[in-house]
Amino acid sequence: MKLADEFRTSTTAPDALDADVLVIGYGPVGQTLAALLGASGHRVLVCERRVGRYETPRAGHFDHEIMRVFQSLGIADDVRRIAEPARVYEFLDPDGSVISRLPREGAAPSGWDASYHFYQPELEDALDAAVRGAATVDVRFGAELVDLRQAADHVAVTLADGEVVTARYVVGADGANSRVRTLCGVPTRDLGFRGDWLVVDVRPRPGAPVPDIPDTGQVLDPARPNHMGRVAQRYFRWEFMLVEGDDATEMVKPERVWELLRPWIGPREGELIRQAVYRFRSVVADTFRHRSVLLAGDAAHVMPPFLGQGMSSGIRDAATLGWTLDLVLAGAADPKLLDLYTLSRRPQVVDYIEESVRIGTVVCETDPVLAARRREEMRSATELPAPFQPPVGAGFRDGQPLAGHLAVQPLLRTDGGRTERSDDVLGRGFTLFSVVEPDAATTAAVADLERAIGLRLVVVGAAGVEEAGEALSGWLKESGVVAVLVRPDFYVFGAAADLSEMVGLLASLRASLSLV
Repeated sequence: MKLADEFRTSTTAPDALDADVLVIGYGPVGQTLAALLGASGHRVLVCERRVGRYETPRAGHFDHEIMRVFQSLGIADDVRRIAEPARVYEFLDPDGSVISRLPREGAAPSGWDASYHFYQPELEDALDAAVRGAATVDVRFGAELVDLRQAADHVAVTLADGEVVTARYVVGADGANSRVRTLCGVPTRDLGFRGDWLVVDVRPRPGAPVPDIPDTGQVLDPARPNHMGRVAQRYFRWEFMLVEGDDATEMVKPERVWELLRPWIGPREGELIRQAVYRFRSVVADTFRHRSVLLAGDAAHVMPPFLGQGMSSGIRDAATLGWTLDLVLAGAADPKLLDLYTLSRRPQVVDYIEESVRIGTVVCETDPVLAARRREEMRSATELPAPFQPPVGAGFRDGQPLAGHLAVQPLLRTDGGRTERSDDVLGRGFTLFSVVEPDAATTAAVADLERAIGLRLVVVGAAGVEEAGEALSGWLKESGVVAVLVRPDFYVFGAAADLSEMVGLLASLRASLSLV
């Protein structure tokens, strides 16, 4: 029997525990979750096995939804200073000519640019500042997990130095080789993609010419599929697939790396920051919850990088855990609410993995005939694919327009005459947006949920808050509804086609949250 399976009776008072939530791992996912829970006043202890922050870049892309999460943490301006909008995603011939161009410009639902590139150590600086700004969060470096035991009402974690720390919940955000997941015995499923790639990050030398490469470019070269992209304009990344006959130890040697980079940049113009061979995989845990232990980020799922959604999916995990754990820790909801986490997150993650694998299959084709056929199919396509934005898998009212899908973030005009994004005006939490005035029954139902979970009702229009533009009102009109109920992680719980449906919508929310 694994230690994590030992379930023991305990009546430990919450205040006697070291933390409400113990987060294992201090990458972007662990940082985001710690900052969200700390902002809600919960006691959080973060244990990171490294003796300091990991200063090597890994992820390089996030999307508008993730920028909205950063906005909720109050660091959007800091992130904007170190991240650059990624305007175009291109598929290229082996000679570098454009086969297909997917624009990423225009308004995105979350009220931010559709995509961003960034240098991960700089992003982690911004997230670290948000964590350090929360008085109830403690971060410990050099604190390595070696054992984990679950009792009825808490988890005890033993660290490498022999110290035992306790918390009501533990979140494993400790990467693809998660020790938390291993100790809990959570199985994983391989979704079938595997490929070894050399990843190279380069910093241009002062005064050197900027390499002429696209924001994001996938080169469909059967001889050696490769990728290139700008990382916040100050750094550049290339990725090269290992093909038959390659030796991984030889591929990372500087002379071999510069040979591969010769068409774009040389050692006089750039400095190697990182060169490493990674195995791109597609793996998902069978469950993201094992009683009082939860998994997030790469500990729960790993995907190929062709959509740039690996880190973003982990931060979505943190956003969902942030509000569900908040309700449970505050005593507003029964712990069974946490079952919603896997049901909500896992299906969407699988959708992202499968789409990443689909694109990867095209990119990684090494048969010259098949590769040429796929390039021609892409070149002759007459329509651009819609942005890939799958719904969550649960935690919404079935059968309703918009339910389970990402909500828009409208611009609102404040009393001071300024135009601001709605989250900056309203703060975080459940929000019922309506373009009609509520009746007495709806007002009473809203008041009940306001007391229970802090629900806000926002009437948009002549009689309420003035909207700048039509991001919200146009979205509702197009969907044939007059109101939409949005979760704290920005996904739609449900909608009302008219005033008569609002009370039922709110009652459905109360039932779904396991409120006590």
